[in-house]
Amino acid sequence: MSFFNSILSNQNKPLKLVILGEGGVGKTTFAKTFVNNRFFSEATQTIAIEFHSKIFSIGIDTNVKIQIWDLGGQEQFKNMRAVFRKFCEGTDGALLCFDLTDIGSLFAIPEWLEFLENDAQRFLIGTKYDIATIEERNINLETFQQKFNCVSSFKCTAKDVNSIENIFRQIIISIKDFKEKQFEQLSETVMKRPKWMDFIPSYHKEFG
Repeated sequence: MSFFNSILSNQNKPLKLVILGEGGVGKTTFAKTFVNNRFFSEATQTIAIEFHSKIFSIGIDTNVKIQIWDLGGQEQFKNMRAVFRKFCEGTDGALLCFDLTDIGSLFAIPEWLEFLENDAQRFLIGTKYDIATIEERNINLETFQQKFNCVSSFKCTAKDVNSIENIFRQIIISIKDFKEKQFEQLSETVMKRPKWMDFIPSYHKEFG
């Protein structure tokens, strides 16, 4: 497969989203509410990792395949550093979740950033908005968004299914726009490369 075709094939792969954050912040409820299109109140503790998938429409005749990797947030799972780094390889978007009613879960986000590759887009998500106090709801996330190098930030409750769907839509559109820009830049690089480089693959095939 040529370099250009390999780029094109990557464009057609499902988007990989990982959901990271401390145990009990509502990551699984957040993910399953989106996947099942209803408030999922029966979520239990995630054992290491759970997988979800969905085909999601972001516009007319525009469907996106999504793979969601929900990583357990308990300390015994977080200590599986090498394994979790492997789980996060090839991530297109990282959803960094914290509990609005527990400020400690927000300050713990940097521990989860260690698992991510540099090119993964990051999104900060405050959960349990429905049970947060007015003070907790009004927390300014801009400083943390910049500190964690996130594209954007959201506050939500999984009880509002439309809100959850809208958050995922914004995240997916942001990731697709980012990937399309990468694709255009790589395509331009391939088109501009010297003609003599076209002979390199066949040279290696014949003499390698």
